[in-house]
Amino acid sequence: MVKLKRSMTGLIFILCFTLISIVAVSGRTDIISNPQQDLEEISIEEKAVLEELFFLSQQIDEMNRISEELQRQTESLEKEISATETDITKRQEDYDKQLEILEQVLVVYQKNGPASSLEILLSAENLTDFIKRLNVLRTLSHNTGEMLQTIEKEKDALISERETLVSNKALLERNREDLQLALNQKLQLKQEQEEFLASLSEERKKYQDQLNQLDQSWSEAKALFSNVSKEFSRVFYESNLQVEDFNLGFDFLSVRGSVSETLINEIIKKDTKLPEMVFDISPERIQIEVPENQLLLRGTMAVESKSVLKFAITEGTFYGMKLEKASIEELFRNGYLLIDFSELIGDISIQSVEMKDGFIEFKVKPFF
Repeated sequence: MVKLKRSMTGLIFILCFTLISIVAVSGRTDIISNPQQDLEEISIEEKAVLEELFFLSQQIDEMNRISEELQRQTESLEKEISATETDITKRQEDYDKQLEILEQVLVVYQKNGPASSLEILLSAENLTDFIKRLNVLRTLSHNTGEMLQTIEKEKDALISERETLVSNKALLERNREDLQLALNQKLQLKQEQEEFLASLSEERKKYQDQLNQLDQSWSEAKALFSNVSKEFSRVFYESNLQVEDFNLGFDFLSVRGSVSETLINEIIKKDTKLPEMVFDISPERIQIEVPENQLLLRGTMAVESKSVLKFAITEGTFYGMKLEKASIEELFRNGYLLIDFSELIGDISIQSVEMKDGFIEFKVKPFF
């Protein structure tokens, strides 16, 4: 009986502990929220504040990119200047040696004078000997002339190298000034962001966390898009589209074709390497929505080259917050979305492209 009571007590204890653990885990689940869901559920007031903070964050990122690019250019110029200075030193040494040789030739010529040349010719025993002596004098004169020309060219090369060196040093100085300016602007923007966060007083931590989530999500979106342009071109190349899919028709002196938003969306939907992307085409604009990343991009269609069309993105939003021009450029740093018809139809020459309601219409030169 005692054993039974002990067993029942132990069983009750285990059940209580299990229930407490379940409640605790459930509580933690409620506390740990989805960052993306947090950003989607913020109020209008919070969004306005966060948008200002995100704007400053984009500006800081742009200053970082400018600073890094200027730093790379500065280092490249420093290497180029060093190589130019080494080359100038070597050229100067060659120039000095050639000048010394020429001086020695001229000293000999000055001692003998032109009369010695005439004496050499007149002392010839016969016509054959005269011609030989004349050729020797011509060769000597020709070689001296060549040496003069070589020295003159080397002198011009040295002048050119020194001008390049002076120009590069001036450019380096400007680069250093621009770099310092970019760094100062970045520090100023960071200070503005800090001051803005400080002005939020007790809500500062909340907005700081939201900004960190937004920056993290934006970094993920940029990482995702770093390979999108290549994958987008690949998807169209591997889509096994037929000529009929482009609705080709003949106009006077041109061939007309089209690509529908439905076709584009179907091709992308079937691919596993591309994120979900929904294209919406109207006469005013092309809109690309990436639901997974809360990204909305708008732009136009342009002729990139004779057989390539480009989705030229001009504006966009991220979680409903405006993207700056520099941020869009960073998004497509590795290339824009392109449709290369040379891989689908063949070697064509696109004359024009126009956006319609639900499709893109293009005209090309006749194939014949």
